[in-house]
This record gives sequence, structure tokens and C-alpha cells, in this order.
Amino acid sequence: MKIAAYKMVNKILSSFGVILIPRRVAGDREHLAKEHSLRKDDILRVNECLNGGLRQHLLESGRRQWLEIGCGGKLEDNFHYVDTYPEGIVDRSARGRYSRLDIVNASPQELEKLGRFDLVRMQHVFEHFTPEDGKRVLENVGALLSAGGFLLITTPDLRIHARTYLNGGYRDNVRMEPYNSYAHMRIPEDAPNSFYFSVFAHSLLYEKHLWCYDFDGLKYQLNRAGLFEDIQEIGLEHPFASFPFTHNRPEHDVCVLARRK
Repeated sequence: MKIAAYKMVNKILSSFGVILIPRRVAGDREHLAKEHSLRKDDILRVNECLNGGLRQHLLESGRRQWLEIGCGGKLEDNFHYVDTYPEGIVDRSARGRYSRLDIVNASPQELEKLGRFDLVRMQHVFEHFTPEDGKRVLENVGALLSAGGFLLITTPDLRIHARTYLNGGYRDNVRMEPYNSYAHMRIPEDAPNSFYFSVFAHSLLYEKHLWCYDFDGLKYQLNRAGLFEDIQEIGLEHPFASFPFTHNRPEHDVCVLARRK
């Protein structure tokens, strides 16, 4: 009877892009994907609804000072921001939370002026640094984090793109549709798979990728900095995972969380 009721309700809700999930099965990711035709990024939304993900964990533990590096003009509540574009183009309501700063070459005085944070987030930013500059960025981030504070990094995942390229599955892979739309800003739709992979490796002309990462590569860089511990991959099934707080491009990114020593 309950199953029939869920089906009836979901038939109505699905037209609005919403689905009702029974609590008893909400933690079973494979069941959700099989029985409810959800993709992994959809399940992220279920996870976030159930436990609030990393955001809720930070709020409940009183860690409310958050910094976004490389915001690209997108401003969320609760975050302070640093990027390299002029303050004048930032919405007036957010200018008090924005600082123009080159995080690679920031001086100790500039970092001290910003203050200390409980979370520093870099979403699809770290791949735009060379590995040498990336190490300096991590050292500077270490100066911005309070003891025990979190660093969250997402980048395109080399593992996903390598498998997709070798399997010849960019154009026919439903999960890669958001990435493909991005790739088509530079290449024709009928381009071979090597072109799709090359967009991943090099990105667009005006925002080049300067390195490729998977979890092992990000962990290596974090260990080299010598400032972080408890380095872990936040997979799509992790209780901290949520969209878009941790994974803003879940179809092709890797997400890593580390804690300041």
C-alpha cells in the first residue's frame, strides 16, 4: 500500500523535478539508482537533505568563517572571497566580503589582514596553477586556516576523463553531458574523443588548465606542503558530500578534504 502511495505521489512530483524517497532506503545508494532512476549527482541532493553535508557539520560545530578562493563572480552567503578581478565589478551587497588578492604571490601581511578561517574552499581553481605555484598556494592557505580548519579542493578528475577517453564515451555518455556542453565552447560536437580529452587537459583559451589531478595527485601536493592531515577523498556517497557545496560538477570532479594541523 505504501509503495503504491509513493508511486502515486512521485508521479505528480516528478513533473516538478522532485522525488520522494522513503527514509528506510535513503542511505542505500545502489537501491536509489536502480529503483528510482537517480544518477549520483541526484543522490547528492538526497544526502544533503538527510544530514546537511559538510555545510551543516560546520554550522553545528560553530565553524562559520568560510573563505572561497577563485570565486569567479559567483557569491554565496556565509563566504568571504578572494580573486584577482577588480572590486568594482563585485555586487555592492558583497563588496565587504571580497578582497582582490593574488593567492600565489600574497605577502604575509596580506594574508594576516584577511584573518583566519574555519574552511577554505577551492572549486575548480587548483588545476589553473602549475604544480610549483600550487605548492605555494597550499602554504598560503595554511596561513589562512585556523588550527583544525578544513581545506576543500575540487578539480576535474583525471581518472574519470582517462576512463571516458579510453572507452570512447564522451558523446554517448549521459553523465558527461554537462562537461560536453562546456567542451563545445572550444571544439565542434563531431570532434574525436582526443579533442574532448584535450579540453579537459587544457580548458579554454582564456582560463587554461596548467595541471591534471586525481586523488593521489592532490594528496601528494597536500603532503608536500606539510601543513595538513586527515586527507580524504569525499566521494559521492560520503556523508559530507552535497551539491553544490562540495561537488559543483559531480559528473567529472574529484573532491578532497584536508584538516589543518
